Amino acid sequence: RPPLQAQAPERSGSPTARRDGSIAPLRQRSSRCESGGSEELVGNVPPASRLRMSAAANAICVGTALVALVIYAVLIREVASISVDQAFSAAQIGVAIFYGLTIAAWAGIEAGMFYTRRKPARHTFIKSVFHDNFSDDAGESGSKELVNEPDADDDASERGGVAMAPPETVVCGVGASHLPALRAAAEFALIMGYVYLCDRTTLVPKGPKTVSRTMFWGLNGAVLLVAVATTRAAGSGGETVTKPLQRDQTEEWKGWMQLMFIFYHYFAEVEIYNAIRIYIAAYVWMTGFGNFSYYYIKADFTLPRFTQMMWRLNFFVFFICVTMKNEYMLYYIAAMHTFFTWGVFFCCWLGSRYNRDTLACLAKIGAAAGVSVLLYDVQGVFHFVMAPTKALLGFHDPLHPEFTDELHEWFFRSRLDHLVWVVGMLCALSFPWYDRQLQRIEEMDPARRLAATAALVGATLGVLGWYYWTYFSLPKLQYNQVHPFTSWIPLVCYLVLRNATASLRANYMHLFTWCGKVTLETYILQFHIWMKSTGINGSPKFLMVWVPGWFWLNLALTSAVFFVVSYRVFKITVVLRDACIPKDNKGILRNAAVGGVGVVALYGVGLALKP
Repeated sequence: RPPLQAQAPERSGSPTARRDGSIAPLRQRSSRCESGGSEELVGNVPPASRLRMSAAANAICVGTALVALVIYAVLIREVASISVDQAFSAAQIGVAIFYGLTIAAWAGIEAGMFYTRRKPARHTFIKSVFHDNFSDDAGESGSKELVNEPDADDDASERGGVAMAPPETVVCGVGASHLPALRAAAEFALIMGYVYLCDRTTLVPKGPKTVSRTMFWGLNGAVLLVAVATTRAAGSGGETVTKPLQRDQTEEWKGWMQLMFIFYHYFAEVEIYNAIRIYIAAYVWMTGFGNFSYYYIKADFTLPRFTQMMWRLNFFVFFICVTMKNEYMLYYIAAMHTFFTWGVFFCCWLGSRYNRDTLACLAKIGAAAGVSVLLYDVQGVFHFVMAPTKALLGFHDPLHPEFTDELHEWFFRSRLDHLVWVVGMLCALSFPWYDRQLQRIEEMDPARRLAATAALVGATLGVLGWYYWTYFSLPKLQYNQVHPFTSWIPLVCYLVLRNATASLRANYMHLFTWCGKVTLETYILQFHIWMKSTGINGSPKFLMVWVPGWFWLNLALTSAVFFVVSYRVFKITVVLRDACIPKDNKGILRNAAVGGVGVVALYGVGLALKP
């Protein structure tokens, strides 16, 4: 082609330059896509970004969804026939319908999207506009009109055109951008079906637990060796990070405690009961420490952030309770974290403008401790305050029918750790001071640093030894009486020892850190897909047996599935959280209203279909 005679003007808008310098509006022309839909350019506004697919894609979507519903209905009848509990609640029937609709919607949309990918629609391009035309073979000037090109970006670049953003495919009103959330919801429905199959049907056999101290400690030792082999440096980009209590370190802490916790249940190792109580106290301590640190630094008391936290703690628990017909308090750790998260929120939110004042923060933390003592340690106050929550927090334990007080379980569990969350807030407030002291030790010359570190470690071990002989070695019932007031001692000692040197702070065991990210999921799923419970509101008293007579092989196979499913539930929870919780208050309230209407409707259908 001949050389360009004049420089092209900047395309800051849609109008086109004439040869005489005047401006001509861009001609309007309807661009019809291959699927039969049409969109029109109005003025200088480009066509709508969404591409409405043909009736064929919608028909495929509807047909596939109907087929999926039929298959699901057949499978549900089969599962119901082998269920150990035939008295299905209205909520169970409603949630089963919800799972079926979710799976059908996903299957239909997926099929429709697949069809549209096999029948790609043409993209739209706007040809470049120049002041002067190409000479010789281009006799006309002015604007190049909006045209449809069957090819994509290659042709656009060859012809000097500018490709518009690829249109979003829409099938039955659902855009391609919504497909990841729909896939996550369908996967979640399938996982819930698997959970029910494992624990509420006769399909998977159960067996007694193997009680062996040697096997318990041997397995823990083997896991520790593997975890040490996965040691990594904290931080990213090769930067050495030596701050105490980094995220990787706290996740590591949660991870190794969680593994011992579930092994404690798997091997029925009742002799470490007191240690398990300390581990649970550590989780509650982190609730106080982590939430107070966030509110202290970010001062973010917005509804979206708080709703996201509540979603993380209760989304999975809600569906497990409804699907398995269990009460909320069976998974008491979720209830405790939720309750004490509210406590931290109100402590930081009330008088938040004084949060940068250390004395004011100490006063608020002291007030929180006072309220907690009043609630739990003054007779009659707890039951008076908690009476309206019986429907949610009441528990009927089939293994202990002698407990006629519905709030007995909630009181017992939460009272054990009713002060440690306050200690967590106090530690968070003191964290900058603690960090400065560690840095001062690191700045000492090697001899003084070694002496200071040895003195710190020695004093901490002395306190830990005193705690062990005075409190930790007490029998179970006696220990429960002192635990609420002393559980913070071993926690603080652990933190001091774990962060005693820069090298300890700069490294973490990745295996434990990974496990620490899914503690909520592993805690809940251990009841149902790793072990088997005694039934409704039942504890995991049996092992799930895939390979009879082969204990270690059975443990390896069930554990692999157990951890994979736990991780997938964790990821699904995050995906659905982002999809369901908008960034604005109005959006949250709107979605909450829609969800509430949906729950009521499904429950009503369940009541109508209940035998």
